[in-house]
Amino acid sequence: MASFGIIRVQKFKMTDVQGIQKHNQRQGISKSNLDIDYEKSDENYDLLNDEKLKYESEIKQQISERVKRKTRANSVVLSEVLVTASPDFMNTLSDEEQKTYFEKSLSFLQERYGKQNTLYAVVHRDEKNPHMHVGVIPITEDNRLSAKDIFNRVELQQLQDEFPKQMQQHGFKVERGKSSDKKHLTP
Repeated sequence: MASFGIIRVQKFKMTDVQGIQKHNQRQGISKSNLDIDYEKSDENYDLLNDEKLKYESEIKQQISERVKRKTRANSVVLSEVLVTASPDFMNTLSDEEQKTYFEKSLSFLQERYGKQNTLYAVVHRDEKNPHMHVGVIPITEDNRLSAKDIFNRVELQQLQDEFPKQMQQHGFKVERGKSSDKKHLTP
């Protein structure tokens, strides 16, 4: 059976950030995500931060320090990248191999989107399939806040293509799933 390297990006506005923080840091009990086993939540960790962050204040500070223009109230201020692999594959990895998988994924993302733009890298081991949430503040090289410029359609497709190749170079036998433009073709 094929093992797929899974990577997905979701964009959020400031009004969403507190909910993202609560989910990632397991603040409170989720009534909507029944897959969380709170007895295992102490196995979760953040590869970038030893202390829990206040996402909203960190994002506001980064934007005020680095973005030249005034931002719109409804701007996308956080792009969250979800990283995992097929459950059958992830469950064959030891804890240390899983951590290496996530560390190599994080390095790939930081190289691609900038270490300075990476806010957190939270690994959840308390759900059915281990996965990592990486928060990227979408600030461009010319200091604009622009998720649409960084995470455009072409970039997202390239990300899907490049991620499994990168992981293969580190010894992880994962492949890319079917491209969405190929999925919808009828034979």
